[in-house]
Amino acid sequence: MALITAWLCAAPLHAALSGNPDQSKIPQPEVGLEPQDVVSIVIDALANNDKPFADAGIATTFAFASPANKVNTGPLDKFKQMVKNDVYGIMVDHVESNFSQVVYDDDNAYQLVQLKGKNGIEIVFAFRLSKQIGGEFDGMWMTDAVWPIGDAMVPQQGF
Repeated sequence: MALITAWLCAAPLHAALSGNPDQSKIPQPEVGLEPQDVVSIVIDALANNDKPFADAGIATTFAFASPANKVNTGPLDKFKQMVKNDVYGIMVDHVESNFSQVVYDDDNAYQLVQLKGKNGIEIVFAFRLSKQIGGEFDGMWMTDAVWPIGDAMVPQQGF
């Protein structure tokens, strides 16, 4: 019994020290979330990337990535590096976001999001989502791809 108690006490500490995020503390895909809900959850999580733990926003983003997306971008450690690169890094801890309307095309949904980074640079990202068919995510909208649209815009100083 003492061994079980010791293990139960040590397990959360091991998870914290090993860098494994507690997935129960971040939003997860679920039936009933619409594409705009998914994009909003992901964008909000990235704006507050280190809450409730380091890189929780990136972990949330990965949780909402479709299985097909995860084949190309996972595992989570690889995904973290990708999100923190020069192309996507502005998404982490951004200070402002504006959302377009969702556009549906067959089984896909698309939404544009304009983000303003901590450095004042603004960029638009396109999100493509699909409703999953079969498997553990059946009926859930998940992100298949995210890509930047055009060039980053630096706010003008004066005229």
